[in-house]
Amino acid sequence: MSFWTRAHLTEADRSACLAALQRTYPGYGMEEHEHQGLCSYTLLLSPRQQQQQQQQQLVVQIRVARHALREEVARAAREVYGAVAPEVRAVGVRLPRGLGGWEMGRVGGTPLSVLMMRGGDAGGAGRLAERSRALVVSFAGVVARSWPKGKKGLGRRDSGVLPSSVPRSFEGARAMLPLCTGRVGSRIAPKLAQLAAELPDGWLRAEARDKLDRIQSVHDYPVVLTHGDLIPSNVLVDDDTWTITGLVDWAEAEPLPFGTCLYGLEHLLGALVSEPRDGGMAWVYRYGPCAPELRELFYNTLVALVPELGHRQEELRLMRDVGVLLWHGYAWDDGAVDRVVDEGRDGEELAKLRAMLSV
Repeated sequence: MSFWTRAHLTEADRSACLAALQRTYPGYGMEEHEHQGLCSYTLLLSPRQQQQQQQQQLVVQIRVARHALREEVARAAREVYGAVAPEVRAVGVRLPRGLGGWEMGRVGGTPLSVLMMRGGDAGGAGRLAERSRALVVSFAGVVARSWPKGKKGLGRRDSGVLPSSVPRSFEGARAMLPLCTGRVGSRIAPKLAQLAAELPDGWLRAEARDKLDRIQSVHDYPVVLTHGDLIPSNVLVDDDTWTITGLVDWAEAEPLPFGTCLYGLEHLLGALVSEPRDGGMAWVYRYGPCAPELRELFYNTLVALVPELGHRQEELRLMRDVGVLLWHGYAWDDGAVDRVVDEGRDGEELAKLRAMLSV
């Protein structure tokens, strides 16, 4: 299903958007980007000159209002995470039906989801293992960038990065949860309580209750700008080495406890498969044979980069589990993200939830 169909838009809306953008970028040719996301329509703009360089190309995304990009968050992401976060600016053009346009520099690399679907078979098992190690080491490096640097200004908001409602990072403040001011973060406790009451089996409900009880007693732990959808389709990697070259789609980014994003690591180590069960088919999340080794490599690398985590492993694991519950315990439902998953409609999310909370 196309972006236009999902957003209940027409071919006339699409044509009007393309015409408006072509008027805005008269020196560029436009083509549909080969990799499309769920919540946007992406175009690749290339200069019309005969000899063009890759860095001259632009990416423009069209989005509905509820999935808009925020320039201040994009700027903060670039400050925190560096070049893996693309520069973003709003396109100053009126589009139909409340749509918005955003321009960003092109980030090199291929979505990891594409390479994972290919199976990484080039070079055999040894080459795949080498790439997987490079991937998790690279991921640890990206995650480590958000840890607050030094002890200066404990308990104060980092200035000049985000509006007061969206901090980049805090450390040393006594209460942690009040610093989580975003759509998800401001409701961490109520969301975990809802999961503890409504998840479809007793073990999952107990997991949610345990994490709720424990997170409310955590203090003096950093809250950092966190990518809101850290899945393989939003992770760009070098085709050959699988080192991370970019993270795209920062629309849902917000301040969250450090490590909440580590559900993303589990997406690098396994895959969702459909298997026969009880006379039918069921979704199962299967980890690769090297997953334990790669997970250990990730955490060892992360602690080497952030030595302060050496004595905070229990809190880090807690935040990882909270992230798994918040991201896979709720159905997407076109961005509503307020319905607890159930067996009848959400087998894929439940498979991920059970597998990721079991390791």
